[in-house]
Amino acid sequence: MTDTLTTQQDAVLTAKAFVPGHVTGIFRIFDEYDDPLRCGSTGAGFSVTMGTVTSVSVVDHPSLEITTDYNEQRIDAKVTKTVVQRLTEEYERTLRVHVKHDSSLISGAGFGASGAGALGTALALSHLLDHDIEYDKAAGFAHIAEIVNHTGLGDVLSQTVGGVEVRVQAGGPGVGKIENIAYQDSLRVVLAGASGRKTSEVLTSPSTRERINAIGDKLVTRIINSPTIETFVECSREFSEEIGLKTTRIEQALDDLEKIGLVDSSMVMLGDSVFCFCDENESGMAQDILSKHWDISEVSVTEIAPEGGRLLK
Repeated sequence: MTDTLTTQQDAVLTAKAFVPGHVTGIFRIFDEYDDPLRCGSTGAGFSVTMGTVTSVSVVDHPSLEITTDYNEQRIDAKVTKTVVQRLTEEYERTLRVHVKHDSSLISGAGFGASGAGALGTALALSHLLDHDIEYDKAAGFAHIAEIVNHTGLGDVLSQTVGGVEVRVQAGGPGVGKIENIAYQDSLRVVLAGASGRKTSEVLTSPSTRERINAIGDKLVTRIINSPTIETFVECSREFSEEIGLKTTRIEQALDDLEKIGLVDSSMVMLGDSVFCFCDENESGMAQDILSKHWDISEVSVTEIAPEGGRLLK
């Protein structure tokens, strides 16, 4: 292992990363393995240009100290903390670590905020600890943190590549496999969302897991056999109908979008949230419709992110 941290006393080193948000439309749970890198999900979703910039500052310290700010507020970020603890243990370092997340993603809405923060932390901190670390190994620390905290299954893997994707093999970076789905550059995404059911509640509920996996198996196979935006939306809508997690607000919003012809829309997994694919000249109409159901601050127009999480210079 290459130790790149300076030995100069009290020298503060900083690294920064950007990770796009991610929306899942359909998934199937695979978390029965002892190795968290083998756990994850198959499914399909897409990354968006809205995302999180994570800055990590470190200085040598007699014991490990971790502080995290999210949009200027001090928080107890268990996923970020897990990433830092595991990385510093791996490199046998004791540090004072400050993590600063500046994000345009609503937390808990199903927009991949947790995965973005975890991956950004992993990429930035691992760079400070080891300039030669492989990307997949660094990203693996973020995936593991999501798995052990029951906050996500496939976001981190998807956020390493960007685009519209189908996860054809479950697992973390270096283990799971993704195939990209073609999309038009002109495609716009309108997102509306608020915090919904906690991901951890869904992932640990036996009855919900059973429903998800029963319908997920069939629909993921359909997308793999026909990897198009149209199939993705059709399967996402069928999936959300079958698993029974849609709120009244989601039902009404999707009905309203359909009435004006914006049918490439579905529920976001797992939030009180929806996504709508449309052209630029339709995005205003979608925004207007969704603003009747969510606060205007909870509605955003964005685009597909063509690449995944990366270090910033």
